[in-house]
Amino acid sequence: MGGIDKSDMLVHLYCTPMKAKRWYMRMFAYAIDISITNAWLIYRRDCKALAETGLPLKNFRIQVFRVASSHRKATSRPRRSLATPGILNTTVDVPTPVRGHRSHIPDNSMRFDLTLFHALIYTSHQTCKFCSKKGHILRSNVLCSVCKVHLCLNAERNCFVKFHERLPKCLEWSKLD
Repeated sequence: MGGIDKSDMLVHLYCTPMKAKRWYMRMFAYAIDISITNAWLIYRRDCKALAETGLPLKNFRIQVFRVASSHRKATSRPRRSLATPGILNTTVDVPTPVRGHRSHIPDNSMRFDLTLFHALIYTSHQTCKFCSKKGHILRSNVLCSVCKVHLCLNAERNCFVKFHERLPKCLEWSKLD
């Protein structure tokens, strides 16, 4: 048990600081620490056999990491160009992926139409379009079936009704001018 206790003590002298929540990351760091410590014990045994002075554990660890990081060469793969023979030089309109897609706000004729039945559809949670205009970012799972807009509908906020109610007449006429 002397070797195991000594190895465990040496691992904890210079352990790799890893505060990962995933257990396997801590286990991986511990496995690296234990292998470097065991390599240092073998290195020290060989140095004694050759009657040489060896490096202390801390310097040995630093040397191992320097050597391991210097062996890693950045290799660039040769890239194929479109100008290679056999491939036509044509431009292809590839749409770029849209990230952070903004949903549309329906026009007022559809939004305030009383003949349409604005039914509620319960979907995944997305940002309420009425609250987000006021600076609040709240998420709701209520979707208007006609407008296709997510709106809050609960005891504290009733954005669904506020979104679909008409503005006062004075504000509507000012919009038309």
